[in-house]
Amino acid sequence: MTSKKNRGFLRVLGILALAFSFNANAAFIDIGFTIDGNTWDNPFTVQNNSSAGLDITQFALDLRPNADSFLCFDEVDSACHPSGGLNFRSVGSDDVGFLSYSIENAAGGIDATDFLSVAFSGFSSGESFSWLVDVDDNPDGSVFGNDLIGSLFYVEMSDGITYQGVIEAVAGNDDAGQLVLQGISSTTIANAVTSVPEPSSILLFGGLLLALTRIKRKSII
Repeated sequence: MTSKKNRGFLRVLGILALAFSFNANAAFIDIGFTIDGNTWDNPFTVQNNSSAGLDITQFALDLRPNADSFLCFDEVDSACHPSGGLNFRSVGSDDVGFLSYSIENAAGGIDATDFLSVAFSGFSSGESFSWLVDVDDNPDGSVFGNDLIGSLFYVEMSDGITYQGVIEAVAGNDDAGQLVLQGISSTTIANAVTSVPEPSSILLFGGLLLALTRIKRKSII
């Protein structure tokens, strides 16, 4: 295995928090997304910290905004990078209703696998899901948190709403990034695969009252 797979640890910690209300009733969306260590041997983790009854039905990590860096998911049989790849697999004892995953060459990005989506039958509040998959770039293959800055994250909830966030920089840590929820997406995950992402125009607030109420961050060691 090449030395790029053995480089040091990073922590990418993003906590997404979005409150929305209808009349007197309110629910709370809080999705945590972390990458702790390099993508070769350290898992990605998504946490559902939302109000009870709000399940995650699907989420997606979209690397297309990083096309200039040739970021892609490097499974064993992919053409992402010439080094050995690592296939997607869930880790840990709690599969939280994991159904399936898909890694695709999405429209409008590079000619490689740059869009990961994962589906669930019921990823409930208070649960977390971790998985491994290699992410590489061109030319050296090494990917750290700051390399993922600008990537998009979608999450579809059991209320039928799709939310979207973006990975941003972490102050004081050049090797890290954090996921910040921006609002409601105007497209579903299925439609996002076949459309070119436009971060400046894809948020649709409509008549829904949205307020970014809190962003929880842990220190990055």
